[in-house]
Amino acid sequence: MSDLRTLPDGIFQHTYVVQKSRFLAYAKRVNDVQEAQAFLKSVALPDATHHCYAYVTLNTQKSSDNGEPAGTAGIPILQAIKQKNLTNVAVAVERYFGGIKLGTGGLARAYGQAASDVLEQVPPVCLRECVVLEFSSTYDQKVVVNKLITEYGKVLKVDYTDIVLWRVAVPVLNHNLLMHKLLELYHGQVNVMTQEEHCWVEFLDD
Repeated sequence: MSDLRTLPDGIFQHTYVVQKSRFLAYAKRVNDVQEAQAFLKSVALPDATHHCYAYVTLNTQKSSDNGEPAGTAGIPILQAIKQKNLTNVAVAVERYFGGIKLGTGGLARAYGQAASDVLEQVPPVCLRECVVLEFSSTYDQKVVVNKLITEYGKVLKVDYTDIVLWRVAVPVLNHNLLMHKLLELYHGQVNVMTQEEHCWVEFLDD
């Protein structure tokens, strides 16, 4: 997998109310199961009637109804994550019972809606499997180099000394293309140092 659609950094919250019951939804990007479990534990409210959740990582998915009728909470939350094509995301929904029973259908709709709403409020990002490169250019080459990097990758850092020092992230699929373009620009005289391989870098979602 070279692209992964997920949430930006941060914890996102949304409250959904139906028939006097409050559903507090929390969402976060997580890197693995351990991060998912730690996040879900951190947002579990001790006075909530139910603490239901779901998460999807690269290798695992899990959901919990936490005492609600089977299939009325965890699965709708999980479906909300999948419908938005998100990975490495955990969502918890805390329910405060308002005194009116919603029925199994009403519960499933409420949990699914709460999860969908919290995910809807934040634009997703794309994590791409990248190679991080460092190289230099002259000031005369700066505009062309910047255009190439913008087309094939992402600028991470630029230092200006007597030359321009670039630190860039290039998606694995674009690595050879960028190297070819740089060699053309530098007439074969370019010293590119690989700093990291197969790391995940955030891009705006296409």
